[in-house]
Amino acid sequence: MWVSCEKDVKILDDFKDITIVYGLMNPNDSISYLRIERAFLTHGNIFESAQIADSNLYPYKLDVKLKSGNQVIIFDTVTIFNKKEGIFYAPKMQVYYAVTKGKLNSNDEYQLEINNPKTGSHISSKSNFHDGSKIRFDYPNYSISFESDKVVEFKSIKNARTYQLNLRFHYMEQVVNDTNTRAYKYVDWIFPTYTSLSLTGGESMGVPYIGEEFYTNLMNNIPAAGNLERYYGEIELILSTADDTFNTYLEVNQPSSSLVIDRPEYTNIENGYGIFAGRSNGGGFYKMNLQTKSRIKSLPDLNFVDGFVK
Repeated sequence: MWVSCEKDVKILDDFKDITIVYGLMNPNDSISYLRIERAFLTHGNIFESAQIADSNLYPYKLDVKLKSGNQVIIFDTVTIFNKKEGIFYAPKMQVYYAVTKGKLNSNDEYQLEINNPKTGSHISSKSNFHDGSKIRFDYPNYSISFESDKVVEFKSIKNARTYQLNLRFHYMEQVVNDTNTRAYKYVDWIFPTYTSLSLTGGESMGVPYIGEEFYTNLMNNIPAAGNLERYYGEIELILSTADDTFNTYLEVNQPSSSLVIDRPEYTNIENGYGIFAGRSNGGGFYKMNLQTKSRIKSLPDLNFVDGFVK
């Protein structure tokens, strides 16, 4: 009798249907989107396969619903054409969408249910949303100044854990004395994230800024005027917020200086992978005080001559 053994090494496991879900829901969005795809196996280069839509997409439509009490919101498929290039295929991508304007309540818990009509598998998740538009600033309350160091102050809101401030400077530019060449632009000044101690809301929070860095940011991001004249607008404060689930996901996946390479997998999708969480944003427009306006007009080479009302 002859004894032999299999010399080929099986690198790939047997294929399993694994659903991948990414959904960040803002109760103030008119249309909500979910990215729902499947994991794939390949004998070739995984990055090349990721660029092929058929590797990721289900060849049929899934049954996708968002539920809260007696309310049921049904999602359908749509193709977007503006996805940025990256690891996965672009610029076209199929996503699931639903019209949610005025339908989402930040006080309710929502259950995401996905049913696969071919395999019979059931994927689910749940989340509590929050409404960032309810945030009110204690400073600034009418105007904002950059002649000294200040702290943007506000109270945390229920179900929001992470807060990130974007201070946006609006301006208009045109060729000197030619109103037909007007262009409205802005410069962002983005701050680190801050985390609340609890999810109950009402906690005093603040984002400090160094006034001189505001002008430095303008100088670094606005090119020399040349034959342009510029007009300053108002300051827009945009406070982006994320719930506890999204905050945990970001912490797990942020860059690490540790020698330990392996990271724990984080997902709140039952019978699948990914994340279903809440996000939102709030803020408002604020005028600059007279000293700040005067300082902007004195910045070299930028040629700010006055303000504008858009």
